[in-house]
Amino acid sequence: MSAAAEAPKAPSSKKALLIPIIGAVVATAAITGGAMYFLMPSAKPARHAKADGDAAAAEHGAADEAAASAEDEGSGEEAAAEGEGGHDGKKAASAIYYPMTPSFVVNIGDSDASHFLQIEMQVRAKNAAATDALKLHDPQIRNALLMLLGAQTVAEVNSREGKEALQKKVLAEIQRILKAETGKNGVDAVYFTSFVMQ
Repeated sequence: MSAAAEAPKAPSSKKALLIPIIGAVVATAAITGGAMYFLMPSAKPARHAKADGDAAAAEHGAADEAAASAEDEGSGEEAAAEGEGGHDGKKAASAIYYPMTPSFVVNIGDSDASHFLQIEMQVRAKNAAATDALKLHDPQIRNALLMLLGAQTVAEVNSREGKEALQKKVLAEIQRILKAETGKNGVDAVYFTSFVMQ
């Protein structure tokens, strides 16, 4: 009879276990909801941020148009400085950086051994149209840069001066291709974000 007496206790012990589990689930949901409420940005600031972003984009677009028209008119550095920030020389709009991905890996020759050169770089574009041109002509630019980088020697790129000279060559090559394809050079700087030679 003791087995029959224990059988009715089993359902009540299951109910006793079920209540704390349900309580834990409810508590977890409440904590998660509270955390989301306090940690997630609210919709109202997001709308203000979007409006601020639209205003900034409009300003940026106007600056880009002014710089583009100045470049088309051929007024040179004076107009570019005015398009970039006016009379005080400060830039009105933020720079647009285009990462040249994936990184460039080439064999470079030396008299005694073969070496590898791996370079990650970003290009600073003058405007969104230049970024679009970089994307469109990426295969042609990458090909030219691989040829240029592969022609280097360890002695040429081992020093800071050699790396800076290589930066200038890379910039000139990108500008040459963009000028041939679009009529504008579109970029004004190249930055090596990683430079590894083995």
